[in-house]
Amino acid sequence: MKGLALYDLTWLKGQKKLLMILTALTILYLVTDGTMVLFLSVIFQMLLLRTLEWNLRAENSRFLFTLPFTRQQYVQEKYLFILGSTLVLTIGLYAVAIVCQPDKMLELSAMLGVIVLELLYFSAILIPMMIRLGSNMQVWLTVIVVVLASLTAVLIGSLQETVTQWLTVIQGNLPVVFGGMAVLGLVCLAVSMKVSKGILDREEL
Repeated sequence: MKGLALYDLTWLKGQKKLLMILTALTILYLVTDGTMVLFLSVIFQMLLLRTLEWNLRAENSRFLFTLPFTRQQYVQEKYLFILGSTLVLTIGLYAVAIVCQPDKMLELSAMLGVIVLELLYFSAILIPMMIRLGSNMQVWLTVIVVVLASLTAVLIGSLQETVTQWLTVIQGNLPVVFGGMAVLGLVCLAVSMKVSKGILDREEL
C-alpha cells in the first residue's frame, strides 16, 4: 500500500500548476473572506479523484495491476489517500484561517463541520463513480465540481448570515447532530468501499 501512496504522490507532484492556483486562491480568500478558504478542500478532493482516472487508463492499469497488491488494497489506499489527504488539508486551512481571522472563529468552526461532512459523503459517492466510469467521468467530474462549488457557496453565505440563529435553535444538540451525521457518513464510506471493490473486480484491467 505504501508503494501505491508513493505512486499517487508522484502523480500529485506533477500537478504543479493546479497546486499553485490553489495556493494563490488560499492567499486571496484569507485576505478577503476566511470562511471561503475551506471551500478549497472540495476542489482539492476533486483533483485527487483524478488519480483514479489516471490509474485506470488502459496503458497505466496494465502495468499497475501487475504489481504485488490486491484490488482490495488498491481500493483501501484510494479512500485513505483521497479522503485522508483532503481532511488533513482542511484542518490545515482551518488552523491558518483561525490565525488570520480569529474574529470569525464561530463561522469557521461551523463551516469546518459542513466541509468535513461534505467530504465524507461525496467521497462515498464519487469514488465508486470514478472507478465505474473511468475516463468517461471527466465530463461528469467537471459538472460535479461546478455543482459542488455552487452548493458550497450557498452554504457559506447561509452560514455567515444565520450561524448564530442556527446554533441557538440546535443549542446543546449540535455535537449529537454532527456526530450522528458523521457516523452515518462513515457507514456510507464502508458501503462505498464494498461497492468500489465489487466494481473493480468486474473490470478487466
